[in-house]
Amino acid sequence: MGMEKVSAQTILDNEINQAISEEAGIDFRHKLAQQTVKNWSQWATVAGFIPVPVVDTAAISGVQIKMIHDLCNVYGVEFKKELVVSIVGALVGGSVATVFSSSIGSFVACRIPVVGGVLSAVTQPAMSYASTYAVGMTFVKHFEKSGSLIDFNVDDAKGFF
Repeated sequence: MGMEKVSAQTILDNEINQAISEEAGIDFRHKLAQQTVKNWSQWATVAGFIPVPVVDTAAISGVQIKMIHDLCNVYGVEFKKELVVSIVGALVGGSVATVFSSSIGSFVACRIPVVGGVLSAVTQPAMSYASTYAVGMTFVKHFEKSGSLIDFNVDDAKGFF
């Protein structure tokens, strides 16, 4: 009369298969997010080679915003550019002293004969990669806790960043 007998083993097998496919989806999403962060961090490194200070900063910021846009797509989070700009500004703004000191260090380093130019040329791209990677992984951590841009708490994230 429309009622099929289902064994306990069939029910268990279905539950296990569902759990495995859900876990695989989460694992795949995490790997995709990590690859997204890595790719955009590499683009930030390229932007760090731009020799004009204001232009390189704008390019790096653009790369970070695009990376977060892609991460929003990976996690199914609504992207809001204004929120992203303010969040990234608050995260990176907290490390302005670090960036400023590295800029001074880069300026001083370029005055050292022979190795100074190389040190100076490598400093900004390395800082660009590191800051972009840190921003990206901070968002990955937040999104994996089912967070959104609206409930992003900068103070909580600064410790991880």
